[in-house]
Amino acid sequence: MQALAFYLAYHFLWVISRLPFPVVYLLSDFLYLIVYYLIGYRKDVIKKNLKIAFPHKSEKEIVQLAKKSTQHFCDIFIEMIKSMGMSKKAMNKRFICKNPEMVNAFAKANQPIIVMFGHQASYEWTMVLDEILDYKVYAIYKPIKNKKFNDLIVDIRKKFNSELIAMKEATAVMKKSAENEAALFALVADQSPKAARAQYFTNFFNTPSAVFKGAERIAKEYATAVAFLRIAKVKRGYYETEFVLISNNGAETEDWEITDTFFQLLEEQIIKQPEYYLWSHKRWKSTLENTKRAVELSPRVQQ
Repeated sequence: MQALAFYLAYHFLWVISRLPFPVVYLLSDFLYLIVYYLIGYRKDVIKKNLKIAFPHKSEKEIVQLAKKSTQHFCDIFIEMIKSMGMSKKAMNKRFICKNPEMVNAFAKANQPIIVMFGHQASYEWTMVLDEILDYKVYAIYKPIKNKKFNDLIVDIRKKFNSELIAMKEATAVMKKSAENEAALFALVADQSPKAARAQYFTNFFNTPSAVFKGAERIAKEYATAVAFLRIAKVKRGYYETEFVLISNNGAETEDWEITDTFFQLLEEQIIKQPEYYLWSHKRWKSTLENTKRAVELSPRVQQ
């Protein structure tokens, strides 16, 4: 049944990927009407998260942000499909990096690097950066259950020659690679662990938030450089990125320094463009009260 669903959908997606952008965004507008008004996809979750992050905003402002965030979510989905039919030249025109030389300097020094970013603006099109970076790039991702669709998404994201690693395999691959080659590991680092796995908590929008510290552990153990990728939406279909150095040697950082700096930078970025963050994921589903493990608190929580 999954295979049948895939083959029925694939040709439709292929056609969309060949349409001009004005038509593609008309489809996104139509999809938004269905997702927000008809289905009401995670509308309550989005509003709840926005109220936690921006407690001083009025109900009217929260609703407007929820609508804009859902619209952007539909754009991201359509843009991912559109990338199936885009040339490298077209994608490089729409997804620009201001300072690739900062990261490439570490490549010249034969030093591995971890690049952390969040679900902000166009996290799907970050694959474009592989063309301008002097590294073997490993992109860490979370597989979806439908194998056919998962393979399609992997193929789309591998378009610029990065190698994708399932999240559950990431730590092992990062350790092995760090011992043998200077590679770049790219990961969306604002994922929230389930209550059964939640152990580490930092402050995110003045709220204790369960986080993963795997990237920090690897950076400290293998002395990798660490950078944050800031992604801003310039206008519909156009994005500008910039690398921000967190550490040139993870082994020399204090405990929590890498993780806390990442979330601080991400929060600052979200505040500038809150409508372009993925508020539909349950960022605060794990709490200090429902976690099943012994808790370790970031200095930001203890302050």
